[in-house]
Amino acid sequence: MKISPALKVGLLTIVSITILLFTILWIKGRSFSSAERIEVQFKDVNGMRPGSGVQMMGMRVGQVEEITPVVDGVSSYVKMKFVITQPGIVIPKASTLSIQQSGLIGEQFLEITPPKLRSVYIPVTKQDLILKDAPVEIKLDEKLYDVGFVKKSQIMSSKLVPIELSDTVKTPFAYKVDYVVNLPGLRLPHFMKGEVVTVGDEKKLRIEPQDGSALPYPQQTSPYTIVEPLRIADFMDLQYQAAESLTEMSKMVNDLMNDKMIADIRDSVSNFKGLTAQATTTLQKTEKLIDTSRNDIDTILWMMSDVANSFNKLATNINGIIGDEKFKPMMYQTAESFTKLSDALTPIIGEVDANYHHFNNEKLKTKIVATIDNMNVTMYEVTKALETVNGENGDKENLKQIMQDASKTVSNLKKFSEKLNKRFLLFRLLF
Repeated sequence: MKISPALKVGLLTIVSITILLFTILWIKGRSFSSAERIEVQFKDVNGMRPGSGVQMMGMRVGQVEEITPVVDGVSSYVKMKFVITQPGIVIPKASTLSIQQSGLIGEQFLEITPPKLRSVYIPVTKQDLILKDAPVEIKLDEKLYDVGFVKKSQIMSSKLVPIELSDTVKTPFAYKVDYVVNLPGLRLPHFMKGEVVTVGDEKKLRIEPQDGSALPYPQQTSPYTIVEPLRIADFMDLQYQAAESLTEMSKMVNDLMNDKMIADIRDSVSNFKGLTAQATTTLQKTEKLIDTSRNDIDTILWMMSDVANSFNKLATNINGIIGDEKFKPMMYQTAESFTKLSDALTPIIGEVDANYHHFNNEKLKTKIVATIDNMNVTMYEVTKALETVNGENGDKENLKQIMQDASKTVSNLKKFSEKLNKRFLLFRLLF
């Protein structure tokens, strides 16, 4: 069958229109994939256009189809739709979506980062090791929320704990618990601390920042964590603010470090050097004073030792006298003799007074002679007791010599005290 020229022109026109339509749709970012379209909101897309790529872990998995600004007063935002064209790709919940750029002037693309695996290190105790898929909770706005799950846990040596966390693990072994956070919008510090807690019959991993600071609950409706791009203008503005702060700080430092302040600092340093030299000289004089006083100190120590020995001897002699077995009976016997003497003298004196003119009475003479004999015996007992007190082997002389030595030692101590007071007065004047 012969095809007419008109039919050929018609077929060519249809093919051309089809190719043109596909090209326009491709350029505008429209994809013919039947995959689900995903819509997210950014406050700023930093110049991204429809047709930009969508990457996950460095691999292109889709493209941006539509970017629409929505102006609604204070809640203005940019609505972005994209599609995953790569089969079998599923975006995990709480994945991070950010606008990136390949190189300094390269094309922009939407980067999808799945939730990363985090780890905490817990000292090994008697608690059971927390199991896989156990809930992870954290306090947000003064309330505990389940924000993830445990991926795996294992026991390891505490020497393998990162140096930044080594202070939190004091046991030889530690639990390394890997977990995943799946709460959209929650951004945690790099290092966290954790503990295993029991809530009811369930074990949970409770985490918190190292400094114990409270985190806010994320106010985000998207199932993904949106990271706003940092535009060049914003970056330059931050740099300008940092430069202004640095300039202001430099000005304050220059105002503080004026000529007068520098001169005062120099004078202070000079005075400090002089004070150091004076202190060194004083210490040298102090050492010399101590060295010169060492002989006197040794002398007083020797004298004190001698006094102690003398008093020990005195105490020993007194204890010997008092503890003498003959001493107490003699004293009692002496007292008894004096009592007898008094009893005997009383009637005699009375009779003498009554019979003065009969003094030649033989009976009276006999009583007087007996009384005198008793007195002699009593005096003998008293003398013997005094000899016991005085000592039989020159103890009296020893006591006398000890008392003289003690008096001499006290006098020497008084002289040394006066001499030492003069030296310490000189020592105080040195400061």
